[in-house]
Amino acid sequence: MIDVMVAYPNTDTLSFDDDYYLDKHAPLVNSLLGERGLRYLRVHRQIDPQAPYHLVAHLGFESVQRFEAAFAEVGDELLADIANFTNVEPVLQANDVIDTPV
Repeated sequence: MIDVMVAYPNTDTLSFDDDYYLDKHAPLVNSLLGERGLRYLRVHRQIDPQAPYHLVAHLGFESVQRFEAAFAEVGDELLADIANFTNVEPVLQANDVIDTPV
């Protein structure tokens, strides 16, 4: 299992339409990637205005290969929608998910 982090930096010039992201972009992600192996979309919005990221989305996939194949199909459409809610470029990072005992 992998988790792809999509983080939107909290810059001095940040413009971010949270409503658009939650009402339009997140459903678009679920719709386009859900058919292509997306296991979850979790959205983390900062509560501290000084946080390094305004919003971080986590996308779960079975493997890097599954994510890359899905993104190759619909990534251009998802990337094009970013301009509708923010003026910053997101930072992407793929991570292994390691479960630990509680």
